[in-house]
Amino acid sequence: MRSILLAVICLVGVGVAQSPSARPISAFDQALIEQEQQFLRDAMNKNEAAVEHAVADDFQGIGANGDFYDKGELVENVEAMPKETRAYDFRVAKLNDAAAVVAYDLIVPGERVRYRHIADTWAKIGGRWQLKFSQITPNVWSANDLD
Repeated sequence: MRSILLAVICLVGVGVAQSPSARPISAFDQALIEQEQQFLRDAMNKNEAAVEHAVADDFQGIGANGDFYDKGELVENVEAMPKETRAYDFRVAKLNDAAAVVAYDLIVPGERVRYRHIADTWAKIGGRWQLKFSQITPNVWSANDLD
């Protein structure tokens, strides 16, 4: 259960921010970044209904420890999410007009490994964006960081 909690924690962001970039952000990219940021806010605010609505029924995730988790496990663990988590440096890789990967960096204070890269795959299903897949990659260089 702890591995699921750590995976769910990684889907949260308090200081949801976007790093400055040299090129303007396309409308498509901006829409996906806003979708991700809203999802993170809903998770932080422990809004299980909104999180459940945003996640596809066949969602799969891979946590920081390498374990798989599904939609039910993600939604079930929303209550345990800390508000101090910070997400930043959002990037979008457009796959087509109805799918994209939103990648960002995450800091989870108090957890080891606290610095992580997240890659969330979003798909437009029935006219709305839904989270289909998430992968958490820990930055092992931060494993011994102290808060």
